[in-house]
Amino acid sequence: MSIEGVAIVMLAFLAGVTAVVVGASAWRNRGDPGATAFAAMMGGVAVWSVTYGVALTVFDPAVRLALEVPLEIGKAIVAPAWLFFALGYAGRGEYVTRRLVAAVAVVPVLTTLLVATAPSHGLMWTGYRIDPTLGTATVVFDPGAWFYLHAGFGWTVIGVGMVFLLEPVISYGDRYRDQGLALIVGAVVSFVPHVKAVFFLPPAPALDLTPLTLALTGVLFGVALFRFDLLGLLPATQTLGRRAAIEDVGVGLVVVDGAGTIVEYNAAARPVLSVDDGTLAADSAGESLADRVSGVDVESAEPQRIETADSDGYRVYEATASPIGDHTERTIGYTVTFADVTDRELRRQRLEVLNRVLRHNLRNDMTVVVGNADLLVDRVGDDERPLADAIARRGRALQRLGEKARDVEEVLADDVAVREVSVDDLYAGLLTRARDSYPDASIEVTVPEGLSVTARATVLETVLWNLLENALEHGSNPTVRLSARTTDEGVAFAVADDGPGIPETELESIRSGTETALTHGSGLGLWVVRWGTRVLGADLSFEDREPTGTVATVTLAPAAGAASQATGPSGSDDARTQPTKAADSPPDDPAPGRGD
Repeated sequence: MSIEGVAIVMLAFLAGVTAVVVGASAWRNRGDPGATAFAAMMGGVAVWSVTYGVALTVFDPAVRLALEVPLEIGKAIVAPAWLFFALGYAGRGEYVTRRLVAAVAVVPVLTTLLVATAPSHGLMWTGYRIDPTLGTATVVFDPGAWFYLHAGFGWTVIGVGMVFLLEPVISYGDRYRDQGLALIVGAVVSFVPHVKAVFFLPPAPALDLTPLTLALTGVLFGVALFRFDLLGLLPATQTLGRRAAIEDVGVGLVVVDGAGTIVEYNAAARPVLSVDDGTLAADSAGESLADRVSGVDVESAEPQRIETADSDGYRVYEATASPIGDHTERTIGYTVTFADVTDRELRRQRLEVLNRVLRHNLRNDMTVVVGNADLLVDRVGDDERPLADAIARRGRALQRLGEKARDVEEVLADDVAVREVSVDDLYAGLLTRARDSYPDASIEVTVPEGLSVTARATVLETVLWNLLENALEHGSNPTVRLSARTTDEGVAFAVADDGPGIPETELESIRSGTETALTHGSGLGLWVVRWGTRVLGADLSFEDREPTGTVATVTLAPAAGAASQATGPSGSDDARTQPTKAADSPPDDPAPGRGD
């Protein structure tokens, strides 16, 4: 054997060793997507290269022919493993099913059997003979039909794998460019010599350079594996992460094309589409969304209410469509989300019923009870009068509970308009309401002149009224102080009283957002305040006063309500204070007798 021949044999062995090193590293990371297939591919390369190196030293025709079987086994592993690796690398591992593995294995298995039985037929080759090249035992033959079919099959499988490798390189940009190009160049380096070997092209037509160039392929794959962290940074992570996010998003998601035809959907969309769990998404692709779900307008930007009824019961969905645009901003499809709002709708209906009962039935009936109780107070004797008084007091308390139900409805309504409101006018309205219910109460008002805010005025008034009413209700001949001022955080509305203070159990319920058997509120007033401040986007705080009393502060952030304020000539705020009884303020003059 010549020096050149020895070099060729050593190069084949080097290719095998390189493949073993790279494959072993991939095997240690076999938990990563595509790593097992990559290791198997390197194993096939090692078998192919080492066997070819041995075969080049064997000049006995019978033994040389026998070595074609392990050579073919190595070849048979490479192309399918390359495809399976590419699928895992690109995040398409779900395509690697038993059916696909069996289908891809048919041609390699049959080829191996035909190679083992080659002398008895001419499907693989005829005229098999040793034709030395550079002192090595190279062979030539006349290829049969299956030989070319097998070569075409391998090229097709490798080409498909190339497509999946190119997808993340193109889609995700620089992040996977280096490792993707290293893999693609490595595959091309061996692909070109294989074409030469199949068609016995010069130079050295009998010499198959593919196993020799696999050394360079192994080096390039090693660069991708070690230098560019192939198995640590995979497009599969991004692809599968996006897919998992879509599946776990908790709402049904359907992708349709511009004509409204279903392209893809997640598991949460199956109920609204009336698709069985066993049905593949691909089986429903191509159907019209309108045929599956009636009443959805993909071109509407507003949420749409969709009702369905089937064997699983009545469901309500809120459908929202968003356009999908290409690089030219042309709409090529839509994503449609279906949020199951059945429980929300049922809760809304229950609240409406309870609200109606509290606001109408309870209030109207208690009006009768209170009226008759007041008549009894004047007609019964001294011994029975406390009983009649108790009935009247509790009846009025239940009437107020009905009014709180109205406040809840106003606070939680979705259609409350945002507008600018004068704080003077706001407090004047509160004084008018207090005059009717608490004529003996003393209320002091301090507010900078000209102060106004932009907010949901009805909600803000309801919140402040409930704080004011709570202070008036629980104090003994109370003096309540209403104030408003601008701060760094926004506009702060304060309600201060000198009563016994709010029990800690009440505040604990409000802070935690839930009521338990140990901590429960005595009414709805503070809950109205809590819900209302959330709707307003405001902060709510309570502080104790000395010696007794509580200061409740509602702070409207600038984002929730822009404040404007007139100032005097000197630029200082003209704050005005009005100490008055609630009954002293007539409706048409919100601030009579106010001093500077």
